[in-house]
Amino acid sequence: MRALPDIRGLKYPDEFVIRHFFKRGLHRRTGRVVELGGGTGNNLSLYATYGWDLTCVDYSAAALEDCRWNLGDAVTLIEADLSKGLPDLGSAPIDVLLIPNLLCYLTNDEARAVLTAARKRLAPNAEVFVRTRLTDDYRCGKGVEEEPNGWRLATPETGEAGLFNLFYTEAGLVDRLVEELGLTDITALKVAFDNIQDGVRVAPNSDLVVWGAVA
Repeated sequence: MRALPDIRGLKYPDEFVIRHFFKRGLHRRTGRVVELGGGTGNNLSLYATYGWDLTCVDYSAAALEDCRWNLGDAVTLIEADLSKGLPDLGSAPIDVLLIPNLLCYLTNDEARAVLTAARKRLAPNAEVFVRTRLTDDYRCGKGVEEEPNGWRLATPETGEAGLFNLFYTEAGLVDRLVEELGLTDITALKVAFDNIQDGVRVAPNSDLVVWGAVA
């Protein structure tokens, strides 16, 4: 793994990925971790430090190239557009599934397809981490609504103009994860924060972080 100044892209894991990792005792075991929408591997870098088997799935070949640079040969890279379904992840079961920056970009039907397919790949007692946007987020309602709470965004200041975003209620996200992933032992944490993007104050950013295990 590269030294911090040499890392391409984000240099640190999501702070809630870190909290989940240590609060659930994942530093005391190893296994296979798969991140959907893993980008350049900043979240997986934490797991790499503790000797986990790493798989990064992303649609961007450039991001995956940077992930290889950052994490070396230890990571399995899968280039896939998750809006078209879950790709072949290999035969090994998944001990930890990370979805920290994906569900907001999938339609309701696309999210259902990915989650129900992923459920079949989870090991018994697998850990799941999800983070996505809530309906009180700054972006919700800005653009053209294409399905309930699903908007084609008109927010150039966030770099997402023209992208689809699906926004969740807190109960709606938890219910989805219970029904489609079989999630139990759930922790749900609301995260609201202000940000400056392209010189514009973006407030609030509003996410729900959910983690738990499957039976």
